[in-house]
Amino acid sequence: MHNEHTSTEDGPPLVWHVQDIRVADVVGVAEYGLKPGLGLNLTAFYRQVTTRIHFLDAVREPIDLPEGDIHHRNETLNGVGDPWALVVGSRAFGHWSTAVRAGVSIPLGRTEENPFELGRHGLPHEHIQFGTGTWNPILGLSVGRHFGHISLFGSALARVPLYANTHGYRAGDRFDASVVAERRLGGGPWRLQAGLDLAHERAERWNGVIEEEGNLGRTDLLVSGTLVRQVGAAGAFSLQVKVPLVTDAHGAQVDYPAIIGVAWSR
Repeated sequence: MHNEHTSTEDGPPLVWHVQDIRVADVVGVAEYGLKPGLGLNLTAFYRQVTTRIHFLDAVREPIDLPEGDIHHRNETLNGVGDPWALVVGSRAFGHWSTAVRAGVSIPLGRTEENPFELGRHGLPHEHIQFGTGTWNPILGLSVGRHFGHISLFGSALARVPLYANTHGYRAGDRFDASVVAERRLGGGPWRLQAGLDLAHERAERWNGVIEEEGNLGRTDLLVSGTLVRQVGAAGAFSLQVKVPLVTDAHGAQVDYPAIIGVAWSR
């Protein structure tokens, strides 16, 4: 991912911050059936974020700030995210299958002090957060149907923070939706999936204020392709690539060429 913005709070009158960000997530999902059609879901997250920064002057010529500045620096951060605890209810209606998920995210990820307030006082600060610091409701719905050798699936998920954490941070609401078509290849263990993903995030707030250089919200439409290989009773291996088609971002946001995912499910 790539992020570029300006700053006039320190150093030369105008400094362009050009930042490259690499994010790697490990996601673990465990489900337990209570009875037919009802179960529990626990989803855990671990993230590594590596940032590399270089600076340009007002005419876009490189300048040397070997120690970085109060805003950004070369660093690698690791930490757990906020896990999800969900109740899952599912039911079949003829050729259709449906599932509803409801629960909360648990505030275990590391959070930071208000970086904008620290910046206004000329103090070093951190913008990358691993959690929200709040218990956030989660609600999801999925629907699927088989049409011969082709299966269609649709899903939607909402995560809505209702209050600010102890640092005054309130994450923006997040809404995700996807449509996926799947076909088995030649009746063997391989399956191919193609889909569209829509992700929308609203602006974050610090002490009730939307900061001009904060996360002001964005909407992304992505196309996805996934290759799945069933390995008997041991489970299924999958390789997924998502590429953004349309991005509507506000403020100093990142752009990215693709998202690559590798998964094992059983």
